[in-house]
Amino acid sequence: MWTKAGGMEGLGDLAGGSVVSMARGVSADGSVVVGESSSASGPEAFLWTRAGDMQGLGDLPGSGFNSAATDVSWDGSVVVGRGWSASGTEAFRWETGIGMTGLGDLPGGSFFSLATSVSADGTVVVGHGNNVSGEQESAIWTTATEVTGLGHLGDGYFSSAMRVSGDGSTVVGYSRAADNTDRFFRWTQSEGLMDLLDVVGADSEFNAKAASYDGSILGGEGAAVLGSRASIWDATNGMCNMQELLTTGYGLDLTGWALQSVRDISPDGTVIVGWGVNPSGNVEAWIATVPEPSALVLLGMGGIGLVLFGRRVRRRVL
Repeated sequence: MWTKAGGMEGLGDLAGGSVVSMARGVSADGSVVVGESSSASGPEAFLWTRAGDMQGLGDLPGSGFNSAATDVSWDGSVVVGRGWSASGTEAFRWETGIGMTGLGDLPGGSFFSLATSVSADGTVVVGHGNNVSGEQESAIWTTATEVTGLGHLGDGYFSSAMRVSGDGSTVVGYSRAADNTDRFFRWTQSEGLMDLLDVVGADSEFNAKAASYDGSILGGEGAAVLGSRASIWDATNGMCNMQELLTTGYGLDLTGWALQSVRDISPDGTVIVGWGVNPSGNVEAWIATVPEPSALVLLGMGGIGLVLFGRRVRRRVL
C-alpha cells in the first residue's frame, strides 16, 4: 500500500502458504485492503486492516479451496471476487457479519462467473459469466435483481465488465470483435452498451479499467504501435493519450517515461493512478494529480521522477 505520507509498505501475507500476496482493492479511507494470498489451504481471498492485519475470507462450499478478492465497498464492509463452489468458479459477495455468498451465473451456459468490481455502497456488483451461447458476457448483479447479461458490442463474441462507477450507474469494460480486437464499452441503464471508440475515432483496441464516481471520466489502456498507452476518456474530449494530456495540456516534462495504463481514478477525477516504464527502464507505479487551481504533480511511487509545477498552467477538462 502506498500513501503520500508513508510511501510504499508491504502488507504481509496469509500464514501457512507460500510467501505471496496481491492487493486488488482499497476502501475509501484506506483502512481496508483486499486481494489474494496463499494460505495453508490454498489461494485465498484476504482482508487487511491496520488494526487487525491480514485475515483470510475462506471459500465457497465446493470441491476445492480457491478464492480471490477483487474489490471492496467504500466502508470496507462488502468484498467481491471469485471462488470455487460445488458448481464451478463462481462470483462471490462477502459481507461483514454474513460471510461469503455465491452470486450464481448467467442462465443457460456452462457454469462460470466472477466479480470484478463493486459500487461504493456495496449494492451493485459487475463481472462476467458464460451465456447460453457459450460466450463470455459481461454481467451485473444488484441486491434487488438476479444476474443480468449486458451483451456484446456489434459482432463481438466476448465481453468483460471491469469496473462499476461508485454510484453504480456506469459500467465499463471491453468487448472482443470478430477480428480479435478489444473495444472499449460503457454501459448505463438508459443507453445500454456503447462503443466509445467508434464515437471518438480513437485506437481500434482499448481495455477499460477505471471510472470516476459518476462515470463521467474513464480510463484504461489503448493499443499503440510501440505498445500499450495510458488513456483517459470523457464526453467532452473523447479519448486522450494520458501522456500527451500531461505534456501538451499541462506542460509536464515526462522525458524518458512511457505511461502504459490507467488503473484507477479518484471519485472527483482529479487523481489518476497507473503504471508505466520510468526513465531507468523499470516498470513503476505512478500517480498524477490535477488539483485546483492549477498545479500538477507526477510522482513515481518508488520516489523517482517527482515533478512539481508551481507556475500557472492551462486547466483542461479530462
